[in-house]
Parts: sequence; C-alpha cells; structure tokens
Amino acid sequence: MAEAITSVEIRKNVDREVFLNDIKPKARPVIMKGLVADWPAVQKARQSDTALIDYVGGFYNGVPAPLFEGGPEINGRFAYNDDITGFNFKSSRAPLSDLLDWLKANLNAENPASKYAGSLSVSTYIPDFAKENSIASFIPAASPIESIWIGNRTCIAPHYDNPENIACVVGGARRFTLFPIDQMKNLYIGPPDMTPAGQIISLVDTRAPDLEKFPRYVEAQKVALVAELEPGDALYIPSLWWHGVESLSPLGVLVNYWWLDAPDYFAPPMHTLLHALLSLKDLPPHQRDAWKAVFDHLIFGVDGDPLAHLPEAVRGAYGGLTLEVAAYVRTYLARSLR
Repeated sequence: MAEAITSVEIRKNVDREVFLNDIKPKARPVIMKGLVADWPAVQKARQSDTALIDYVGGFYNGVPAPLFEGGPEINGRFAYNDDITGFNFKSSRAPLSDLLDWLKANLNAENPASKYAGSLSVSTYIPDFAKENSIASFIPAASPIESIWIGNRTCIAPHYDNPENIACVVGGARRFTLFPIDQMKNLYIGPPDMTPAGQIISLVDTRAPDLEKFPRYVEAQKVALVAELEPGDALYIPSLWWHGVESLSPLGVLVNYWWLDAPDYFAPPMHTLLHALLSLKDLPPHQRDAWKAVFDHLIFGVDGDPLAHLPEAVRGAYGGLTLEVAAYVRTYLARSLR
C-alpha cells in the first residue's frame, strides 16, 4: 500500500512579516518551527504532562464544556458507526475539570477510552490563558477565534474549514495529513447533513486506509502532505485544505487561531451551497451547465471583469460588495425565501 510521504515545508524563525508576505500568499500548508516555543504552556508541557494539565486547569472558570468520548474499541478515531446511521462516540456537557482529572489519572493506561474537549473557545472557558499564551498579534485579523483542544490519543477524520487556521501544538506530538480541496472526490465524504462537528468529513481512516472499500483514495495519497509537529511548533492550514489530525501522545493540547480573509458582512459560502440545493442541483443537466457558465462569468470572473464595459454608477450589486449592498442582498434573499 502506497503511503503519503511528502512532508509539509518547514520554516524556522518565522515572524509576522514573513508569514504575511511569503507564506500566506502561496496558500499551502507550512510548519512554522518553534513559533510558540516560548509560551509558558509549552514550557509546562516540557516539564511533564501533569504539569501541563495543572497549568491549563488553573485557568478554568467552571463553565460546562462540550466533551467527546469513545470506548477503547474506536482506537482513538472519532467517526461514524459501521452503518453510518450515527457516530461511534457520545458527547456531553460537563466540567472541563472532569476531563483533566481523568486524563491525569489515565496517562499510563494501556488501553484507555478516547476522550477530548474540542474547539473550546479560550475566551469562554479559560479566558486568562491568552494573557500568557497568545499569537493574536501575529494573525492578520482584528479578532481571530482562539480555541483549544485537549485530549488523549485521538484521530480526527479529514475535514476542511472555511477560515484560515494556525494550529499551535502545546503538548504532545501531532500528525496532520493534508489534501488540497480538489481531492474531495477521492476522500469519500460522509453524509453532509449528519456530521460529527458541523463539517463534512472523510470516511477514510488515514492511518490504515481500506483501499478495497475506498479505491480512489490512492489518488488522494499521491498528493497528500504530512506534517509532524512537537510542542512549540505551529502549522498554517489555508482555507479549505482538508486535514486529518492525530494526537500521538497520552496527552495532547492544541490551540487554534481561525480567521476569515473577508469583511464581516460577507456571508458564509456554505449558505450559497445550501441555496444551490434549492435552485440548481436537480435542474436538467443542460440547465445546470448553462448556470455554471453564468456563475463562471459573473461570480468567478473567468473571462475577466464581466462589467468592465459599464460605468461604475450602473454596475449595481455586481459591481462590488459593500456593507450597504450586502444588507440589500440579504433583505432581498430573506423576502424571496419566504
């Protein structure tokens, strides 16, 4: 079985200028070696897993958190059940301290359950953590979303996110397997309307892909990138890059920074996809092809500026989105969808 062996590019001594002018414009994953090595949390991780657990727990404010748990039989992989009618794990809301205590007690367990708290808002659950551990000034957005993942050996299925992402490894080793968005056709997606955490996921276990069941995955493997990270490293994941994430240690802690390269008044593209279900997906093929040509011309600009021949004053909504234009379009859509 062929395996992905292409490693993600590694860059050292990356500062904000290098990231903005050299790394980000290429829109490809890059490991930024040691980017957060000076965080106090990383220093605690280098002391011991227990020291890191106690350090993070010291910031917890008691707000019940979303927790995820699967039995030893899932081998850390949070995904669907065998017949894809549900999931192989359960979720609940409980004190984060319960998870931290359990992780501490099971650091040396031979075959433990798989547990994690995922995508917890730092400002909601451990607000003072960011006062000592943050790269918010590094991020090219005024208010990036800062979240934390805490768990044991887990495997999160390949998925994509709309925002840009810098994932900072605080504790434990991590492996990311990444694919460009055009590999969606080879990743065998699960039901878009039933997802583990809101994002479409791949059914393929990247650790041991079943190529008889998922033969096209071979094509995805040919272009896959693998990133191996240790505490203090950070990975830039461009918008819409598929990524599966493995926590390889008894304790794994990761901090994400998500942001959008778009004004606040832009609507999520997923809304367009859902609207397309109502208006385009089941049209006769020749009509879908015709509408594809319309989108290519007016939205994606494959022929250049479609309204360059018109005076700016009469280009209307298609002449450029502003706060006022976005408000008008939203009102029109809301009225039409009723």
